Amino acid sequence: MASPALTRLETLLAARKLDGTLARAEPARMPGLVAPTGIASLDESLQGGWRRGDISEVIGGPSSGRTGVMSATLAAATARGEIVAMVDAFDRLDPVTLAAAGVEVSRVLWVRGPALSLPGRASMVSAAILQAIRAWDLILRAGGFGVVALDVAGVPARAFHDLAPATWQRLAHVIAGQSTVGLLVADQPLGRSARGVSMRLTSARRWTGASPQSRRLAGLDIRAHLEHAQRPMAAAPGWTLRAAR
Repeated sequence: MASPALTRLETLLAARKLDGTLARAEPARMPGLVAPTGIASLDESLQGGWRRGDISEVIGGPSSGRTGVMSATLAAATARGEIVAMVDAFDRLDPVTLAAAGVEVSRVLWVRGPALSLPGRASMVSAAILQAIRAWDLILRAGGFGVVALDVAGVPARAFHDLAPATWQRLAHVIAGQSTVGLLVADQPLGRSARGVSMRLTSARRWTGASPQSRRLAGLDIRAHLEHAQRPMAAAPGWTLRAAR
């Protein structure tokens, strides 16, 4: 049941014909306790997908497949008719690439941070991270989103030292009980919730060509290692991300 303050706010917005700005959950479009990743082998190991109402992590270095997993998750959600959000801490998202991955971009709330190179000036990077986390917090509190992703990949670990120790616990409390999946994309573990999953990705390059002159990148063989605080996770079979031609 909505609080009196929230009910009054909604009434005031409706009176001014601004109620279209409110995000409302669509229970019929968010069935079940999990949201599939869109990658069959991962969904099997995750017992259906990411848990709703929890924060999970996709961890890996450059070319590990982390962006591919995030994009597949957003594509699967928009295909189900859900609204999703992407907090792009350093303005690196390419909407064309996202659309090519199957994401219905008209269903994406894209929050763009400053376009900083990484690693950059420490104070500017830390400020951008703080802004991104605040935006993520606000979107999680709004509700009505199937998936809300925060991309802080490529950020050095020291850039998170200024965060309050209880930051991730507070965010886990915010999302608890919602139909939303909170997804962190980062280089190292940051703050999954108690029932969330840490997915650590590694990759190996695949090459074609019989000679050095004809050698070409054919794709990446990706492996996922899954960790959960409360239950063992089945090993995820690998898959191949093929190079664009």
